[in-house]
Amino acid sequence: MGWVDNVTPEVEATSQYPMIITVVVTLSVLATAIVCTRLWIRKKKYGMAADDWMAIVSLVCCLLYSICCIVQTKYGLGLPLKDRPKANLIPYTRWNYGARPFYQLGISFFKIALLISYLRLFKGTNQVVYRRIVWITIVGVFLGHLGCTLCLVLACNPVYKSWEPLTPGTCLAPGPSFAGYAIVTIISDVAVAVIPIPVLISLKVSLGKKIGLIGIFLLGLFTTLCSVFRYLQIDRIQNGDGNSTMLILWGVIEFNVGNMVSSLPFLAPVFLRKAKEYRSKVTGYGYGGSSSGGKLGKSGDGYKLGSVSSQNKSAFASGQGHSTSEENILKDSPDGSILKSVTYSVHVDNSTRK
Repeated sequence: MGWVDNVTPEVEATSQYPMIITVVVTLSVLATAIVCTRLWIRKKKYGMAADDWMAIVSLVCCLLYSICCIVQTKYGLGLPLKDRPKANLIPYTRWNYGARPFYQLGISFFKIALLISYLRLFKGTNQVVYRRIVWITIVGVFLGHLGCTLCLVLACNPVYKSWEPLTPGTCLAPGPSFAGYAIVTIISDVAVAVIPIPVLISLKVSLGKKIGLIGIFLLGLFTTLCSVFRYLQIDRIQNGDGNSTMLILWGVIEFNVGNMVSSLPFLAPVFLRKAKEYRSKVTGYGYGGSSSGGKLGKSGDGYKLGSVSSQNKSAFASGQGHSTSEENILKDSPDGSILKSVTYSVHVDNSTRK
């Protein structure tokens, strides 16, 4: 007995279920690893916040949706309509119906998580108008996806015709309704990706760091492409062979990539810091290869300025060939907001020693 129920080996050989399962499992594992790493970092350093809980909800919905997609392959997902056995129609439509709210409402949660992180990122700044825009966007994203979810769940009259398709009744036309869902998804994707850019551009940091920050947030636009590709599959379902494989896969990709992108802003500073620490070890960071501090003293042929710290500020320096300064915009802070620190390097000329 093969994986797909009620089909011959020849028909099962044409099914795309191996590709579906591979993509779903791979992306689910990767997204789970990235989100869990983000949560571990957040809990360890600051404690859980609202955006972290939203990320958990989004991940759970994504995993449930992925499970539903895998189960659907047993009942015909991956095959053209003409090759799907009639005996699988009811179980397939039931699993398909059960997956709808997990996807349609679930994709709003990683967007809301990212929007909440915007609020926390600029906590304590004078960006009052910006914060109001973010709050309006949060409400709009949730209500938009909630409306789409209700339309999907209540698409048929009677409602149970959605999972009992042979029942007499009527349903919303797939073409116009899916176009509406796609419009809501695309608008919300673009809004979430674009909203932080004006504020990031105004930050007084190095150009490279500014471009990096903007690039991280613009990665969210990839989910917009997924929504567009997903919408383009509607024509194949309505007027082609009815194979909904790519419609499902683009939804899985969109959901998992969204979860990963919403966690990247929290992981990037950690990776950058680790890379800097590694580079410092390789190049012998600190004049004379010493990194100990705490008071002004001699180190090799230079002098080192001890570290001074408080709750929200830090200053540190090491003797180098000449005086320099470096700004760090993504330093860790207790509340996760932006903290700007300046690193100074102080050089004492040998001619001034006595």
